[in-house]
Amino acid sequence: MQDLQTCRICKRLQRNFIKLEQAYPKYFNRPIKPLGSINSRICIVGLAPGLHGANRTGKPFFGDFSGNILFNALKKNRLSINNVKNGYKSVYITNSVKCYPPNNQPNLDEIKNCLTHLTQEFFLLKRLKVIIALGHIAHNSILRAYSLKMSNYKFSHGKIHKINERKLLIDSYHCSKININSKKLTNKMISDILNTAKEISYRNE
Repeated sequence: MQDLQTCRICKRLQRNFIKLEQAYPKYFNRPIKPLGSINSRICIVGLAPGLHGANRTGKPFFGDFSGNILFNALKKNRLSINNVKNGYKSVYITNSVKCYPPNNQPNLDEIKNCLTHLTQEFFLLKRLKVIIALGHIAHNSILRAYSLKMSNYKFSHGKIHKINERKLLIDSYHCSKININSKKLTNKMISDILNTAKEISYRNE
């Protein structure tokens, strides 16, 4: 991920950063690096940095509603990005798109441009067993990273897909405010997804 901070491929996103620097000069306003150990067995992939979350704090899922939902569910399942003591297990968190896109809506070119970074992350995660896709875009990015045919892997909340002999993909609705408020996703639903991933990843440990 050493080239992420110098990435300038997506011109629309670069123009957006200029506007963000003016509107929110104290925000991070740069590509967001992933969190967690590369020795993690579980990887969570979101959509893109939130405007007032990761784009503000510089850390994926830190500082906004979605992050609060996710980290509460991680804590409940004794999963952590840094504390692997006292029975906690390590988890790695990243996004399909590393830069905040206008209106939180990346276009297809931007998603594909960022695929280089996501693919590199998966290559570095040598102990990876389970990938959790938070939303349809994350699901598709993961399939592209592994050169899998999308028509063979339909997105469905809670569905488990086989990526290869060593890795599984679990689909989940994104823990966005709209999904939580509409009850499309509940705290229990996201917690259950994480619990399933943990059980699979550390089975026969």
